[in-house]
Amino acid sequence: MIDVHAHIGKIGLGRPLKVYQLLKFMDRNGIEKAVVLPIENPEETYYYVTTDEVLKAGKRHPERLIPFCNIDPRRGASDTSTDFYKIIKEYKERGCKGFGEELSGLWVDDLRLQKIYEACGRLKMPILMHLDGLRNKDDIGLLRLEKMLKKFPKTIFIGHGPHFWAEISSDLKKKDFSGYPKGEIKKGALDKLFSKCPNLYGDLSAGSGYNALARDPDYGYKFLEEFQGKLLFGTDYLSPGQKCPQIKFLKEAKEKGLIKKKTFEKIAFKNAKKLLRVK
Repeated sequence: MIDVHAHIGKIGLGRPLKVYQLLKFMDRNGIEKAVVLPIENPEETYYYVTTDEVLKAGKRHPERLIPFCNIDPRRGASDTSTDFYKIIKEYKERGCKGFGEELSGLWVDDLRLQKIYEACGRLKMPILMHLDGLRNKDDIGLLRLEKMLKKFPKTIFIGHGPHFWAEISSDLKKKDFSGYPKGEIKKGALDKLFSKCPNLYGDLSAGSGYNALARDPDYGYKFLEEFQGKLLFGTDYLSPGQKCPQIKFLKEAKEKGLIKKKTFEKIAFKNAKKLLRVK
């Protein structure tokens, strides 16, 4: 399996996650490689974990850890004059395979973010974005994200977070942007976006990704089958001892025949290999 969403270091007020602890977690759960995401936006956490720290960990464990880079879009003059392409290009040359986790407290179509989207497209680096009521804000229906997907067709967007996954159902409310809505799913905006936008993928990590699948399991299994080429396994592992129920959910779905073996393989590692260009 390839985990497209993991962290290291001290992020919150609890214990920091050491690299060896992440590797032990991976070994216990049959995870061959993990994307390590830096945190460089002030809205999300109490501490930063920089791109340089992630690159150092990747160099120590090149067969296991895949580094991404991050830059807050308000860097420099906090306007569109900042040369994000040059900065991201340098990170790519140093080994970063993608951009994220993007967590800025801006509207998802903010002009400063659009400069990052453009740079990621030119550099063929996917961008992993967290959407909720504070970070990468959008309206019901993900209308702003849809415009960005169409405006930057060469940029691969990987969606994640409570608002993104709440859009699996059409009956969400604004309070669901930062929560985990329950109950039966009525086909939502994600069905349309995954069907119409070839540059959109979904990161199944964290409570938000698991909740989207488990709140209405019958729909969840059908969703995995229908969009098997657009979904990516992830955990959002960031704290020692953290529970990651999507691991069991996906493995049991395969073992019980609720999803096909080829579907599991695409979601578990094949899609990530293709997007990240890793062996």
